[in-house]
Amino acid sequence: MFFLSIAHDYLWWHYTRAFGEIFHVWLNFLGFVIQFFSIPQLLRSLLSPWKRMTEERHGSWDFEAVAGFIIINLLSRFLGALMRTTIICIGLLSLVITIIGGFVTYIFWIVAPLAILVLLGLSLTMIIV
Repeated sequence: MFFLSIAHDYLWWHYTRAFGEIFHVWLNFLGFVIQFFSIPQLLRSLLSPWKRMTEERHGSWDFEAVAGFIIINLLSRFLGALMRTTIICIGLLSLVITIIGGFVTYIFWIVAPLAILVLLGLSLTMIIV
């Protein structure tokens, strides 16, 4: 009778309280991925120059100096956007993998007690037969 009480308590915890705990762990993983790749910050600074490398413009109106100023700054912004977009894509891919991993964890968590019982039954039939 004691075994049935333990099994009942375990199944009660497994299908009630543990779902909430798994959900909180999943949210922590999602928050970690978002913070690790700093996706919101990278989106806000998408068109900023890469590593703040810009060309200072001097007071002269020399065409060559102005063209160099524009080209260097545009290249730095393009490189910054390219690098940030790459990191954002990797971060979003990691976020999708984390979301899928959470769903897989939930499916495994739902099926695990039944799978244990089925495998136990199969092993007993193999021992007997």
